[in-house]
Amino acid sequence: MKLWQLRRHWDALARADPYFAVLTNADKQGNKWAIDEFYSTGVAEVNRDMERIRACAGDLPKGPALDFGCGAGRLTQALARHFGSVTGVDISEEMVALARAHCSDGRVRFVHNPRSDLSAFPGGSFALVYSRITLQHIAPAYTHRYLGEFVRLLAPGGILSVQMPESVPPGAPPDRLRFSTWPPTMWMRLARHIRYHHPGWFPGTPKMQMYAVARARVLGSLAEAGAEVLAVERIEHDEVVNLTYLARRKAAP
Repeated sequence: MKLWQLRRHWDALARADPYFAVLTNADKQGNKWAIDEFYSTGVAEVNRDMERIRACAGDLPKGPALDFGCGAGRLTQALARHFGSVTGVDISEEMVALARAHCSDGRVRFVHNPRSDLSAFPGGSFALVYSRITLQHIAPAYTHRYLGEFVRLLAPGGILSVQMPESVPPGAPPDRLRFSTWPPTMWMRLARHIRYHHPGWFPGTPKMQMYAVARARVLGSLAEAGAEVLAVERIEHDEVVNLTYLARRKAAP
């Protein structure tokens, strides 16, 4: 799934059942999440992660935090309890609008970013770059570039905490993008244009694809970008092997 398709699907998910799309608890499907309950899960999750980060990496450098794949801002708001300012970024404009509507904290801002990079932000801008349950929905061909961008955005000594699956259940999309060997015809170009600008003309259930990236590939991407991996935490849940990578941007020699 290309990024423009990913954006279209997540905009549709945000319109249909946004909180369940973020946290797919079986008993919450059909807009059954209570708003306070939904956001309180973010507080508990971020508090646990910050304890692990500080135990492994010590004190973070001073500076703001970035939440990549912020969705409705569940984790972004919670990060503001630990940082002076936090930026949430997401590919879905609908999710970003929802996040803004449910946040009155002046320390938090939300940015819509449909690009395959994070060039909207200057290098060295953040003390922490944080991402959970996001890269698993993005085709791995893009993940390598995003990992490099995460490291670029860290201040020297800044910390990256990123989660992604190492394996997913059988039947999930493969660890690659598929491309046709034939050049696109005029009809294909027209269909692509219509699907992007008029998604409502193509009714159907939006897809939430799952991807896995091998540990060696992630470690290679982080090393290439100039990060030192501090720890890799493994958690298995519902046939998915999730790995959380904790890394530090190396100081300039």
